[in-house]
Amino acid sequence: MGAFIMSLLHDLTQSGRLWSANDWRMARIHAAPSGYAPLDAELPGGGWPLGAVTEILYARPGQGELRLLLPYLASLSQTDQRWQVWFNPPHQPHAPGLAHWGMNLSRLLLCQAPRQEDLLWSLERCLTTGGCQAVVAWLDRLDSAHMRRLQLAAESNRLSVFLLRPERWRDRASSAALRLQVSAEQADQLRLNILKRRAGWPRHNLPVTVPLQPDGAGHHG
Repeated sequence: MGAFIMSLLHDLTQSGRLWSANDWRMARIHAAPSGYAPLDAELPGGGWPLGAVTEILYARPGQGELRLLLPYLASLSQTDQRWQVWFNPPHQPHAPGLAHWGMNLSRLLLCQAPRQEDLLWSLERCLTTGGCQAVVAWLDRLDSAHMRRLQLAAESNRLSVFLLRPERWRDRASSAALRLQVSAEQADQLRLNILKRRAGWPRHNLPVTVPLQPDGAGHHG
């Protein structure tokens, strides 16, 4: 029995499902670099978790939350021929600006789903049909059952899902693999609170420089 328990503990630790405060950086978590070294240094696996839901909370839209994602999303759009789907962006995306960041606009699909039930149905279809490389959605209310379904669908289909939500949901329980709270201190300076991360404690007041222009992104801290 003792050998079985030790083997089980080892397997859980290696998969990132069990951790201690001194070994979170060793957890084997599939991730992709965010493009921002200070953030990657704090994320298990060294970047955005793959096959998982990342929840980004903000006081109001335009806090730099999209720029935080753009280096990864642009890189993905250049290497994956499937669709990258954005739901309900609060402002009309500026196509020349996205192209300047390196976004392959021919792979970007913008969708508006004003009704909650339509949005959730569409999100699940995107995650299960095999035609998407990543999903980004701006949304407000999301109950725990739907969050779990999205997380399971992301895991099963190895897709990255980014949910951008108002920070009033900060204290609600969430099954998302990663939760960040974003606040803008200056036009190109964010302060992040890592509320939840796999195999690690929360981390508060992390400064990250997010350039207004893509040149040099990933070399700032």
